[in-house]
Amino acid sequence: MRLIFLLVLALLITVALLVFPDIADQQLRLEAFGWIFETRQGAFIVVLLVLLFVLFLLRLLTRALFAGPGTVWRSLRGGSGKRRETRLREGLSQWLDMRGDFGAKAMRKSKGILPDWAMDLLSILSVPAKDQQVMSDQEDSLQVALAARIATDPDATGKPDLTTRKAHLEAWLKVHPGAPLALSRMAYLAEEEGDWAKVVELLESEWKQGHRSSHSVKPRLSAAYLQLAATEPEQAMGYLRKAHRLLAHDHDVLLAYGQGLIKSNEQATAQRLWAGYLERHDSFDVAKALFEVQKIDAMRGYRKLEGLKDAEMKPSLRWLRAELAHAARLEGLAFEQMQTLAEDATCLAAWRSLAGWYHEKGDFEQASVCYQRALEITSSAG
Repeated sequence: MRLIFLLVLALLITVALLVFPDIADQQLRLEAFGWIFETRQGAFIVVLLVLLFVLFLLRLLTRALFAGPGTVWRSLRGGSGKRRETRLREGLSQWLDMRGDFGAKAMRKSKGILPDWAMDLLSILSVPAKDQQVMSDQEDSLQVALAARIATDPDATGKPDLTTRKAHLEAWLKVHPGAPLALSRMAYLAEEEGDWAKVVELLESEWKQGHRSSHSVKPRLSAAYLQLAATEPEQAMGYLRKAHRLLAHDHDVLLAYGQGLIKSNEQATAQRLWAGYLERHDSFDVAKALFEVQKIDAMRGYRKLEGLKDAEMKPSLRWLRAELAHAARLEGLAFEQMQTLAEDATCLAAWRSLAGWYHEKGDFEQASVCYQRALEITSSAG
């Protein structure tokens, strides 16, 4: 800006001297410290401008020498920098819009604005997930990680097959060991493969390192323990206990843990857990599991519940009480309690139980009515 101002000023003065030559020919006399200097005004002004220009060049050269050759080179290339920046913006626009060649040609012409490795990353960004090639760990680590991240994106359209995604993640973890996102996606991949031991290992690692909250890890980790318990019967109780410690009040965990306790001859503990759960939560699955255990001594189980009021009991617990009464051959109480439950809560389980009881008695007409009611509830719920 200063150079342009100086050149414009010199041009204006030159024009003025050409237009008014008499001013340029006038004598100029300077006296200072005993020295006398005489010259023409035009020549003095020209020399002064030349001197200012030389000083400016000297100042610019001095700054360039101290700044280094890189700064000088960038300054010399400043004229084409704007064009390359424009091409870069055009290329990015094409990539964002997925137009043409996705900006590949425009980005090649914009070299110098970004380093070469950044241009390589931009070229990878334009490749869809299914076309991303698995890179070796000898390639640039950023390129390997970016290609793997795109290829393993769970929301990507047209994802690569499971083997290719796994290879991508393995390459990612080689160049960036312990990468939280890579570990997280590897855990999802292990779930997809059914490798539950690997799922547990990866989720526990993420949790310990603080990459995931307990709220997000516990459900998946407990589900993995349940799968391990189903596939490894010898160690099932160990896995079930771990799952129960993580989610003691989860419906599926409590059911599986209780069934494991029964197989281990700990029926009393299982009954206590399920009964306590039904006091706080409504679950017909847990109620049915508890009934299968208590129906052996149905009267004892019924006595524990007969003093409770309906308002104090969840529907599933009321259903359990009625079933225990029926198993204890308290037919009148059983039918009364189950019919009340069926009418008050339009309970599917209650209508099914009533249908079964009427069928046992040989009252097929009433059984048909109950079955029809159960079907209506099922269809309306669906």
